Amino acid sequence: MLGGGESKIQRAESYDLSAPAQWKQKGAKGESDRAYQLPSGNTVSVTSVCDRTKEASLKVLTRQILIGTRNVKILEEQELLIPEGSGLFTSIKASSEGTPFYLGIAVVKKLDCVFDFSLVSPKPLNKEEQKEFVRFVKSIQYGTH
Repeated sequence: MLGGGESKIQRAESYDLSAPAQWKQKGAKGESDRAYQLPSGNTVSVTSVCDRTKEASLKVLTRQILIGTRNVKILEEQELLIPEGSGLFTSIKASSEGTPFYLGIAVVKKLDCVFDFSLVSPKPLNKEEQKEFVRFVKSIQYGTH
């Protein structure tokens, strides 16, 4: 008998993040673990997957997030120093159905999990908001208890 279908996705349990006070946590939709509305109207989402793509590089994991996105232009890449892990921040301009948008994507490997952070904006990313996003990503606490 054929197996058909993938096994259930395992999410990270009990990880902590320090979101800026002005970010409003909202109900996460779809595959996201957490979502935030920023004062600018931009959104941040966080997704985790454990016991899967550990061997893939951070660049490959970033590209997987972009599947289905058109006209992808990498504006910036920056390695992130994450205690007991590794991370990559990528600033991107892309389009979907002809509408341009901007992304800040951070992929973090920590222990047996991969965390995807996305900052989505219809306009070029504000440098201060981008720095705040990177600080948020670096605040991750997982597996340190």
